[in-house]
Amino acid sequence: MSRIEDADADAGTGSLDDRIGAMVTELELGPAITRPSEYWDHLNELNLRQLAAGGFEEFKRTINGNYFQWLPTSPADPQFRRLLLKFARHPSLPPLTARLDEGAYVDDRESEVVDPFRSPARRRAYSWFVASLWEYVGSRDDRGLTRSLDEPSLGNPLVVSYRGRRVSQDLCNSALEMIAILDALPGRRPPQDGILELGGGYGRLAWMFLECFPTVRYVVVDIPPALAVAERYLSLLYPSRRRFGFRHFGSFDAVRDEFEDAQIAFLTPNQVAAMPDSSVGLSINVSSLHEMRSEQIAFYLETIDRLTDGHFYSKQWIRSVNRFDGLVINREDYPIPTSWRTVFNRQHPIQTPFFEALFATRPETESNLPADPGTAREPALRQE
Repeated sequence: MSRIEDADADAGTGSLDDRIGAMVTELELGPAITRPSEYWDHLNELNLRQLAAGGFEEFKRTINGNYFQWLPTSPADPQFRRLLLKFARHPSLPPLTARLDEGAYVDDRESEVVDPFRSPARRRAYSWFVASLWEYVGSRDDRGLTRSLDEPSLGNPLVVSYRGRRVSQDLCNSALEMIAILDALPGRRPPQDGILELGGGYGRLAWMFLECFPTVRYVVVDIPPALAVAERYLSLLYPSRRRFGFRHFGSFDAVRDEFEDAQIAFLTPNQVAAMPDSSVGLSINVSSLHEMRSEQIAFYLETIDRLTDGHFYSKQWIRSVNRFDGLVINREDYPIPTSWRTVFNRQHPIQTPFFEALFATRPETESNLPADPGTAREPALRQE
C-alpha cells in the first residue's frame, strides 16, 4: 500500500494517489503547450518519491524543499547576508531568542531522513535568520495584517518559536509577496473579482491571502502532485468555504455556476483555457515561469493577459539556468505584452537573486504607486 495517505475524506475525492492520477490524466488530454517541461518532469519524479517516503503529513519537510524554502545557515547565502547587513544598521537583540522546533527533515535530494543543520550553531543561525526575516516583515506591514499569524501546523513545517508565534520561511516570504502586491493596488486590497495564481505550489500564498482577507476568491493552478497537495491542504484548513475541487469537465458552461460561486478553485493548466476573458483582477506567478520552455512562457503570459483585468505580479530569478530544457532566461527575456504598464520592476529586497515586478494589464488600470517607482524606501526595522 502506498504511504501517500488520504488525510481527510472530505478534502477532495479519494486518496491523494487517486487525485494525482486523475490530474496526470487530465494534463495528458490537454495540448502539449500545457504539459510539464523537462525540468518539471524531473522535479515531479523527485516530488512523488518524497511524498511516498513522508506522506502528506510531512510534505512541508519534503517537497517544500523543492519549492521556495531554503535553509540558510551562514552569510554564504544571499538572503542571510542581506539580513545581516540590514541588522548591522539597526541592531536588535530579540531574534537571538528564537528557537527552532525539534524534528527530523527529509532531505530534498536523497529522500532520506536527516538533520540538515548538523550542529547547534547551524540551528541557532537558522533560527536567527527566520526571526530576523519576521522582523523585516513587521517593518513592511504597516497595517498589521500578518502580526497575529502563525504557520499552520498541517504538513509538519520547520518553524521557529519567536515572540509567541510559530514563524517559518514560508510565512515570511508569503507575507512579503502579499504586502508588495497590496501596497501597489488601489485601496491596498485584493480585487473583488478574484486572484489566479499560476504555479501555486502547495498553497502557501493562497493561504496568506485567504487568511488575511476571508472573502477573497482564489484560483490555484498547477500541475500534479503540487495541485493535489494544495487541494488537500487548503480544503482541510478551510472546510467551510465553498470550493471548486479539481475534476474533468467537457465545457466551462457545465461547471460555470459552481466555479463562479466558489471561494477556492483548483485547476490544471490546460483547464485555464476554458475560463472566460477578464475572469480575475489579479494574477500571480512566483518562481515558476523560468522553469518552462520559451514557448510556454509566451503562452502563459498571453493567457494571463486574456484572463486578467487588473494586475499581474511576477517574482523570478534574475538569471535562471534550466539545463534540462537547455535554457538560460534573464530578467529582460520575458515577453511582457507591450500593452501592459509597469508599476514596479525591482530587485527583491531580501532574496537578491530574484526580481519582483507588478504590471497593470489594462492601460486604464489604476494603481497605488506611480509607474516605475524603483526599489521602495526601506523602513526602519521594528524595535521592541
